[in-house]
Amino acid sequence: MIPILEIKAIARKKGVPESTVERDYAQNWLLFGLSKTSLKMALKGGTGIRKVYIEDYRFSDDLDFTPLEEYDGKTIQGKLVKSVKIARKESGISFEENIAFKETPNGYEATVYFRIIRASGPPLKINPLEKRKIVHPYSDGCSAEVLVYSLEEIFAEKVRSLFQRMRPRDLYNIWRLKDIMEWGEITEIIFGKFKVKDVQLEFEEFERRKLYYERAWERSLAHQINSLPEFEKVWNDVLKFLEELGESVKL
Repeated sequence: MIPILEIKAIARKKGVPESTVERDYAQNWLLFGLSKTSLKMALKGGTGIRKVYIEDYRFSDDLDFTPLEEYDGKTIQGKLVKSVKIARKESGISFEENIAFKETPNGYEATVYFRIIRASGPPLKINPLEKRKIVHPYSDGCSAEVLVYSLEEIFAEKVRSLFQRMRPRDLYNIWRLKDIMEWGEITEIIFGKFKVKDVQLEFEEFERRKLYYERAWERSLAHQINSLPEFEKVWNDVLKFLEELGESVKL
């Protein structure tokens, strides 16, 4: 396990609370443990972006997965306990085997002390999946490969999420990634996801949510990223992107 002074130094450098860095560090070792089990799950969402694609991306509060095979809750819980034991042995972190595990409408949610991991959704085919080495910017040797959604797949899910729920992190994710996406590659994926969930580009409904996003902006993201961009710029940039996306449907 790395010294506490290293965690403190990284927290100062990144401008985030020490608890945020501790969680990020523990997540990596939990991913290491999971990679040593037989669970076939693909890492997704904002954590997927940070862990394997963009090292200086915003920190994340949990780990999101999609199972690639059908598992019952007992199997997942058992494999989680095994992964925690492996992570504890290899890292020296005081992970507890007492995992709070429950079924949710979207799958299963488990609270692992240290912190949170969430597995959600029924088994489904995601194309393409990639196997990538996790980014571990700490001084001890944590090396593991995990299955993860492609960056285009993660981005497309974040776009769809804007029209399904109200989470400022979705707004940030789209703003941060939109300029590195290849337009020709993402539009088909985005509208495919809209179709599967029967989601529409409802611009008026989205714009009515602006005040909520603005009020929750700092509260939701300030502990995850130091240089949080101004809300108004992010909102306008994302709105412009969505309008261009809508225009592409008409072509």
